[in-house]
Amino acid sequence: MKEKTKIFVLLFCGILFSYILFKSYHFDDIFQIFFYVILGGIGLYIFYNAIFDNVKKYKETKKLESYKLTIIGTFLVLLNLEIFSYYETKINSKSILKTEYGNIIADFKTDKNYIIKIGSWASKKYFYGTYSINDSVIILDKKCKNRDEISDRLLIRKYKNEIEKSENLKYKTYLIGIDKNGNEITNSELIVIEDNRK
Repeated sequence: MKEKTKIFVLLFCGILFSYILFKSYHFDDIFQIFFYVILGGIGLYIFYNAIFDNVKKYKETKKLESYKLTIIGTFLVLLNLEIFSYYETKINSKSILKTEYGNIIADFKTDKNYIIKIGSWASKKYFYGTYSINDSVIILDKKCKNRDEISDRLLIRKYKNEIEKSENLKYKTYLIGIDKNGNEITNSELIVIEDNRK
């Protein structure tokens, strides 16, 4: 395989891998693992062999451009590691409130970022943003696009009595969607399964 062809294939696999990795943090797709294996396998094979070929070529020519493939491969590896690290840090940072109900999971982080997951397995969508808390109201920076299941304003409430809490005995708090006038939105209750507020 000629060097130009190797560069093209490496760039194609690396950039497409980055795109799929980025998309995987916004949409679940059961086929993405196959793309990781195929694209990652081809890209790493070319990159691994290029390192040895480039070293050999440099010894013969003493030109830095001999490391062209190695530099491109290193850049693509670092790019994918950066994408992975960025989103994993967001996902694994400490939660102050975590809620769940049906196919909706809302995770409010201590750094004022949130992650909202909506949908069933293999078809989940992820929404990222920032929030603020005003008294007992959580205000999201934006409404989840094209999703009516969750409001951009959520009121923190405690279950009033044992009857109201009967279906969720483990939990004492829930979030209920409200509009700008403070009116409750029906069918928008999110049960708080983790509460780390002081």
